[in-house]
Amino acid sequence: MLVISTRELTQNQSKFFEIANKQRVIIKRKNRFFQIVDLGEMIPELNDSLISKEKMYAKIDKGIEEYKQGKTKKLDTKNINSFLGI
Repeated sequence: MLVISTRELTQNQSKFFEIANKQRVIIKRKNRFFQIVDLGEMIPELNDSLISKEKMYAKIDKGIEEYKQGKTKKLDTKNINSFLGI
């Protein structure tokens, strides 16, 4: 991951777009952070997300199958914060 300023981005745009093909490039502007994301060669639909529908449904189907096979764990609500790393 690489964190740069808006000034650095302005001065070296092509360099940072090339880097974004290989690693995350984060731009810091005041107290906010933005990310350059390579979306490939096509403009995504407006309702598109960072994961394709096919991959999302495949993950859901895998989770349902693991549940049916008993490969899940019950999470005690008392331990939710440690599970989430809070």
